[in-house]
Amino acid sequence: MMSSVYTEFKRLRDHKYCQCHVIATKNFDDIVFYSYNTPVIFIKKKFGKRFIKCTGTYSQTTRKQIGYFLKEYAPDLCYYDMKNIVGKLKYTIM
Repeated sequence: MMSSVYTEFKRLRDHKYCQCHVIATKNFDDIVFYSYNTPVIFIKKKFGKRFIKCTGTYSQTTRKQIGYFLKEYAPDLCYYDMKNIVGKLKYTIM
């Protein structure tokens, strides 16, 4: 379960007018990416590892937004990494 104390609400740096945003804990150990009002990607940093869960790729717009988000918050990953883990019930270590 994600931490209940989220203190940062951020628009994507280079895409401030997209209908997406990020909510994260103060130290960015838990990050949730939202497209419109749908939580799409969850990132947890714990024990020196990064755990990621993707709920879906949904629409062409969401797929673009996923790319924007990853470029800013997980530049070592790409859309295809998310596509490969969509629908998995548990977090994937990446």
